[in-house]
Amino acid sequence: MSLTFEGVVHFRSSVAPGIGPPGEAHVLALNPERETRILACTGWDRLEPGSLNLTVEQRVLDGLAKLTPSLVEDAGTIRYPAPYERIPLKRMAYWYYLATLKAPQRSVAVLVRRAQVPVPGRVELYAPLHLAKALSLSVGTKVRVDVHAA
Repeated sequence: MSLTFEGVVHFRSSVAPGIGPPGEAHVLALNPERETRILACTGWDRLEPGSLNLTVEQRVLDGLAKLTPSLVEDAGTIRYPAPYERIPLKRMAYWYYLATLKAPQRSVAVLVRRAQVPVPGRVELYAPLHLAKALSLSVGTKVRVDVHAA
């Protein structure tokens, strides 16, 4: 089973500094074991710190929930800085799926993440390179993602 969907690029980092929870680059620095798990799952040599956020329809979150994740991460093991320590507990688990991001210029192997209790309308993409720079992505760019069956 697989899933293909469209998403719209949304830069979480465009929020003013100090407003809202930390970005994924900060969370990754607090949780180096996440990088180890992702590299083991993907076979990549490196993981770009941070993630690319995509706005998606609810059907995408529902479709991902029907697939077997390539990696499951117990959210209770993830550290967040104060005062955001409860965020992972609300998410329960993070599900990761091997996929290919198809942008206008080229295709790149990615890992799609959604939480067991997801943020409505949002998935995150991880990659071995800075996706926005490498693919010249900007806010509002539509991309296609092909999720591979696990």
